[in-house]
Amino acid sequence: MKIGIMSAWNTTSGVAMHAEPIGKAFKKLGHEIKVFTFLENDHHGEGITAKDENYVVRCFGTRPHTNSLDPRPLLEEDYDVLLVEDLGMLPAEKLANIMSAIKKKAKVIHVVHENKMCEHSWFYQIDWDKVIYFDKRQEFLKAVYPNAEYVPFPCFPLRGGDKITARKKLKLPLDKKIIYAFGHRGYHSYYRDLPPKLKRKAVLLHVITSDYQMLEELTPADWRIVVREDVLTTQKFDDYLFASDAALFHKFQSRAHAVVSSTVYQALGAGCPIFVPQQSDFFHSWKKELIHYRDITALNKKLVDFFGDKRKRKTLQEEAEKFVEKHSPEKIAQKYINIFEKTLTCK
Repeated sequence: MKIGIMSAWNTTSGVAMHAEPIGKAFKKLGHEIKVFTFLENDHHGEGITAKDENYVVRCFGTRPHTNSLDPRPLLEEDYDVLLVEDLGMLPAEKLANIMSAIKKKAKVIHVVHENKMCEHSWFYQIDWDKVIYFDKRQEFLKAVYPNAEYVPFPCFPLRGGDKITARKKLKLPLDKKIIYAFGHRGYHSYYRDLPPKLKRKAVLLHVITSDYQMLEELTPADWRIVVREDVLTTQKFDDYLFASDAALFHKFQSRAHAVVSSTVYQALGAGCPIFVPQQSDFFHSWKKELIHYRDITALNKKLVDFFGDKRKRKTLQEEAEKFVEKHSPEKIAQKYINIFEKTLTCK
């Protein structure tokens, strides 16, 4: 099958975190893909995370900025199905202008990323052959698209990395536990002070953007490291997880209309234990695979207990691996292929 994908790609956006593992799994399953994505100077996300593959063409801008679209790649390339991810960030009206030409050669399928019904009429102007959602809380879509279908969000694959190699590469301490506070993509370095029991044997690693304000950076401590990175490449994202003994992903409110934590779906397969706030809706998909905390006091206790309990660490890793395997790119991609095949047989 020949599959076109119109989506964020090789950027830090949650949409790319959904499209990339599925698209690459399509290729592993023997299908041809062509990715149509945002321009380098007008893309969705904080920055570019990897070099584009030879099947990627950048031909449009984001709806809120340039709202541009070069229609030629979409019209000239050959594909049986066009998978469109996150219409709200795309130049929707311009895409609608060429949709009749696209539908002469391909079925068009929309993966919705909104967490509520869009109030703009342009969102509904395309006659999709299929609508897909990835979170059960998006079932509001059935009011407009009764045949909308649920397909779970994919994880990035299980992957191993050597802790010492990663620490040397990142110039991090080799002889202490590292607690990694992730500070990109709208996540906050909420955790600023280690409990006394951990200060002797651990360091708190903050990886933040260049414009993030952190007063503690002005008062150095031997148990705290602050690193500023404007963009984490895909490889560096993994390296920090490989280097760490625990990671904190603290987020309550989205900067857009996000539904789930795409970052956790990306991170879970790297093997680093993850702590998240239990009150946040972003992490409702996980129970035993993550450690949930309600406040600083609970987080301190859970970190101390975690580092002192080898069995708990082993159980957490096993649960995380089971979740990643259940949501592997190949398994989720095959669900899409099944939908594509059914859609192609419909007149």
